[in-house]
Amino acid sequence: MAMISLFFLFLRMGAFTFGGGIVMIGFLERELRDTGRLSTGEITDMIVYATAFPGPIAVNVSWLAGKKLAGRRGAVIAVLGTSLPPFLAILLLSHFLLSSLDTPSVSAFFLGASCAVAVIIGQVVYGMAKITVMDGWKDFSAFLLVVVLLMGLKLSPFLALGGGLALRLALGVKGK
Repeated sequence: MAMISLFFLFLRMGAFTFGGGIVMIGFLERELRDTGRLSTGEITDMIVYATAFPGPIAVNVSWLAGKKLAGRRGAVIAVLGTSLPPFLAILLLSHFLLSSLDTPSVSAFFLGASCAVAVIIGQVVYGMAKITVMDGWKDFSAFLLVVVLLMGLKLSPFLALGGGLALRLALGVKGK
């Protein structure tokens, strides 16, 4: 993939995504799949790694996808493309937003944006869950355990993920 195309792919993602890295995942997944150079499994793995690594999810996914598509230079270009729009927006709009946050039209915009963010996050969670449960009973068992530990027992996400990981490792790698 040409560096300029890679830069504009991630620039577009950074410019038109409200709500942070989790929201960006849905757009990135679609755009990366449309390149035809990454499988759904590869994209899902990148998302899992990006959420596990410290730092902003959007930057982590950009680094991993850019590296996969065009090597180390591609990773740097992808991170620049992702980071530049929010940086410039904050730089240019922060004074205006801080002074007009109490106006009804600005409040209405952010309320609408937060609703859209919730829907997009739901789509991402549904898509990742669907991929996870389709990989066989062992992955489904680990997924189900994490859901029960998180939502049923209200455990810390770290403990729930640790429990899911321990179960999946205990079940072994071979066989579905």
